[in-house]
Amino acid sequence: MTKRPAQLRLLADENTSHRFVSACTRLRRNFPIVHIARWQDGSWLGLDDAALLISCAEAGLVLVAFDRATLPWHAGQVVRAGESHGGLILFRRTVRSTNYGEQARLVSEFWSSQGQGWDWTNRIVYLPKSP
Repeated sequence: MTKRPAQLRLLADENTSHRFVSACTRLRRNFPIVHIARWQDGSWLGLDDAALLISCAEAGLVLVAFDRATLPWHAGQVVRAGESHGGLILFRRTVRSTNYGEQARLVSEFWSSQGQGWDWTNRIVYLPKSP
């Protein structure tokens, strides 16, 4: 019996590395993540964050990113405008942008143990989670 690939649920933003996505799929086969450069033929690269967040909600995707400075603000603007975003998973400052193994471990463990069952509409989670 062939295992079906997992439904796509996570979208790595353009400031995350393709190596992070590869590390996720090495840790957990069929992990439901794609890099934004491969989603919708890369048409969202370099475009408006608020529009991306709304598009993620429509597609049922949670955005995974490092941009703690502006993405939460954009998410708030989206909600204040009466729209919804698909959710955000943001890495805390303690996670190095080049430590793909740690990033993959944090996301895959969190997603498999908790996150996959949540309603992600308008939710923001920071990893690693606070004790």
